[in-house]
Amino acid sequence: MIMKSCLLAIIAGCLAISCLAQVQPDVKDIEYARVDGASLKLDLYLPGIARPPYPFVVWVHGGGWRAGNKAPLPPHTATLLKRGYAVASINYRLSGQATWPAQIHDCKGALRWLRAHAQEYNLDSRRVGVWGSSAGGHLVAMLGTSMNVESLEGTVGGNLAYSSDVEAVCDWYGPSDLLTMGGWHDNPDSPEAKLIGGPVQENRGKAWGASPVAYVDGDEPPFLIMHGTKDNTVPFSQSEELRDSLLQHGVDVIFHPVEGAGHGGKLFRTDSVLRLIHAFFDRHLKGVVNSVERDRQVADGFRLYQNYPNPFLDNIVISWSQRAQKASRVVIYNILFRQLRTLKINARRGRNSITWDGKNDDGIPVEPGVYFYKVTSGRNSVVGRMVKLGRP
Repeated sequence: MIMKSCLLAIIAGCLAISCLAQVQPDVKDIEYARVDGASLKLDLYLPGIARPPYPFVVWVHGGGWRAGNKAPLPPHTATLLKRGYAVASINYRLSGQATWPAQIHDCKGALRWLRAHAQEYNLDSRRVGVWGSSAGGHLVAMLGTSMNVESLEGTVGGNLAYSSDVEAVCDWYGPSDLLTMGGWHDNPDSPEAKLIGGPVQENRGKAWGASPVAYVDGDEPPFLIMHGTKDNTVPFSQSEELRDSLLQHGVDVIFHPVEGAGHGGKLFRTDSVLRLIHAFFDRHLKGVVNSVERDRQVADGFRLYQNYPNPFLDNIVISWSQRAQKASRVVIYNILFRQLRTLKINARRGRNSITWDGKNDDGIPVEPGVYFYKVTSGRNSVVGRMVKLGRP
């Protein structure tokens, strides 16, 4: 009995410590809109370690559009605070309260409210990212693809003089095309059916209108898409479909399969995953660029030939011209300018070319996405951009 009491006390103590360890909002339960008597609220977390105004990221919770809450802020999202970002965590109407497009109207209303009150909270309204998981991933993807789509803007909360656009999207395993989810997602009681007000395949127009891929047109901000390879809730192919649509329209995309992960879980909270997210937001919201990206100036007589076709599936020919015969090097980088492959050639005067097979230095094919190459000959260098597509 004593041992049991001690064990309960230890458990209670651990829970108390855990609760204390949760990050508390600087401003809690801010009402950003009131719709049909319902109060829509957000929590705001400020970094306190950087000089304002702060770039900020809006966290959109998951829960199948029918559950979930803005609090507590997930620990992985809270890591942004230590990097000088403010974070806003928002509530939106769930499917039991209202059907689509209420949810995206609410998200856009929250973004407009944050921009309207940016000066009050030392936020930088020019540097806004969004991050969400599952249903929240769907909503942030929709925020990225539906900019300037009037029917999805809505008037929630007013502030219509302010933009709901975003500069970077981190989508964690969100549905992208409700019509291709398949299986139990087509049932009358599925989360998708509850969202649009009826079974998906019997309401194809509504389902398509609630799908981020329906709005891709090439004007999207950069995307970072992550999805577990063993996700049994949202098919892995959903993120592949969104990736391919974005790439085909020339949008900057990083696609990162989380090997062995299901629908979320601890594999999404590893240091390597968080480093990628931090680098993504740093690049697009803080303007932190690698020296490779800055290297655009080249000497006269050293130039690239644009590669066509580009995008490519397997092999791409990189071509350039130079004045003198020299050993030259081509280095392939991903969108965050992490070095993947080095190719060398004894280049001659005039036009030269080399073929990249879409593999890294270990011979492993890289994921579809946006890549850069830097050609160097002597003191001269030039940087080009290319897009590797997925297979249809």
